[in-house]
Amino acid sequence: MLKISEYLAVALAATIKFVGGPLAGVAFKLSWWETSIFSSLGMMLTVFLVVYGGEIITKLISRFRGNKPKKIFSRTTRIAIMVKSKLGLWGIALLTPFIFTPILGSFLALHFRFNKVEILWKMLMCALFAGSVQTWFFYFVKSWFV
Repeated sequence: MLKISEYLAVALAATIKFVGGPLAGVAFKLSWWETSIFSSLGMMLTVFLVVYGGEIITKLISRFRGNKPKKIFSRTTRIAIMVKSKLGLWGIALLTPFIFTPILGSFLALHFRFNKVEILWKMLMCALFAGSVQTWFFYFVKSWFV
């Protein structure tokens, strides 16, 4: 039962900010592959919920925010458009675990109207890659101090 709670903690840490998953895995002294897999699963849980529940979330947010006039070209909008035009969905998917949060990366991919199944597959591949890289990095850094 304790192992399951550690897995859930790693997955939940990765749902908000991906780097939290590998950090939690190192803190719980999980194996390298357990940390990578459950960090990726946590990110994919967020991506799945945003991709298939994003319209509902957007409607709820707009109901509470009201209709405010938006700046058309804010700094954030320009960065998002630059990433999309230069790198496409692969770029968004690859930058999501490293720079963006899983929520922001998923909303960006949806906002630019990419196919939902394609979003899930590319985010999964990049989550597995980033989970492996970040977990390896944190275990490597931990070995310096132990």
